[in-house]
Amino acid sequence: MPKIEISHSKSDHFRFIKNPQLLFAGQVVDEDFFYGPPQIHDFCEIIYVVEGRGEFTIAGKIYELHKGDVAIYNPGIPHEERSITDGPFKVIYCGVDSLHIEGVPQGMLLPAYVEPVISCEKYAYKVESYLSEILRECDSQVLGYETLSTNLLMSLITVIYRIVDVKHQFQSLKGKNEIALRTKHFIDTNYTQSISLKDIADTMYVSQHYLSHLFKKEVGDSPFNYLISRRIEEAKRLLADSEMPVHEVASQVGYGNDKYFSMLFKKITGQTPSSFREQSKLGSE
Repeated sequence: MPKIEISHSKSDHFRFIKNPQLLFAGQVVDEDFFYGPPQIHDFCEIIYVVEGRGEFTIAGKIYELHKGDVAIYNPGIPHEERSITDGPFKVIYCGVDSLHIEGVPQGMLLPAYVEPVISCEKYAYKVESYLSEILRECDSQVLGYETLSTNLLMSLITVIYRIVDVKHQFQSLKGKNEIALRTKHFIDTNYTQSISLKDIADTMYVSQHYLSHLFKKEVGDSPFNYLISRRIEEAKRLLADSEMPVHEVASQVGYGNDKYFSMLFKKITGQTPSSFREQSKLGSE
């Protein structure tokens, strides 16, 4: 048999600047009905649908996921999940921290221009296999399980980027619009604070006009409108899930004036904060 060798070329530009940290792994198995209430994390999460269908609300947008789909949550992104299948619903998931991929803002698993729901198609078996192995290693905790889990996690993320690359050509976009991506990440992380466009522009070392132009081109909206949307989404979560007074909700999402907050909330949702809370409670009964 002839000897066949393939030389190793270092032309692959996809790389981890820092190895990711696995926080946890888990699964939902054969649930006839599953509901994950609204949440926000300061870490990333990967969820893969093994069986059934689910309705996932991510950053205020609703997605329907089927077998072979994966959902990616960047830090600071509000999300909610529920099964909508007639039969069993099964997902495998993991939490990831300390992410830094070359060309992607630190802490984010996916760039801002990529939709958070991805159809794995021909790579579905690999994604499911890596997640299943991560789960088994975490459960066994035998010699070297942390090393193997980290390697499996890096393989999982790399495969996800292979899928993304088909549609978005990651390498050709890498490094472009970095200011817009960093701005979105900054808002996602700090939107509950009292921040202005000037604060953001100063952080990015650019003018307000230049920042607004880049951000609108990349995200499709102005930084100011995006900031408002993120705050209102968080306010809706707080109103639905807590008994916190409206003025405290306003303060929590970055508004010192509760009357201005209430006016803005009604303008965007069509309801006052109190009406929204009442309707949310009726809907959950």
